[in-house]
Amino acid sequence: MTHSTRTVLAAAALYGVVAFAIGFVFGALRQLVLIPWLGERAGHWAEFPLVTASIMAFGIWLSRRRGLGETTALLTGFGGVIALLAIESVFALGLMGMSVEAFLSTFNIIEGALFPYGLVLMGLAPWVAARLSR
Repeated sequence: MTHSTRTVLAAAALYGVVAFAIGFVFGALRQLVLIPWLGERAGHWAEFPLVTASIMAFGIWLSRRRGLGETTALLTGFGGVIALLAIESVFALGLMGMSVEAFLSTFNIIEGALFPYGLVLMGLAPWVAARLSR
């Protein structure tokens, strides 16, 4: 395994784990504060920009801190998305016992799911940072 491959895998794994942790904290905030205060739909809409901006900020920091080039940053971003999805799948389906249908509904943008938009922004954040840094 080359140094570049190890760099991407390590950064992507870190990005995915930290994104999950950020999402977990904001999910608790959503359930305990935002939804009781704003209602179900508005609570989700209020949380989305907060969690997405926090994850993107970490991705930008990670890219700059590690001095990632554009290609490496893009691979790190979308590798982080894959890592996050793997963690989310295990957590939702395995630990929480969520049905596959319920889990997949979190990706249905036609029904108002925001998660896919956040994943795209998460994936692009390190690349944008690398691009702007050059």
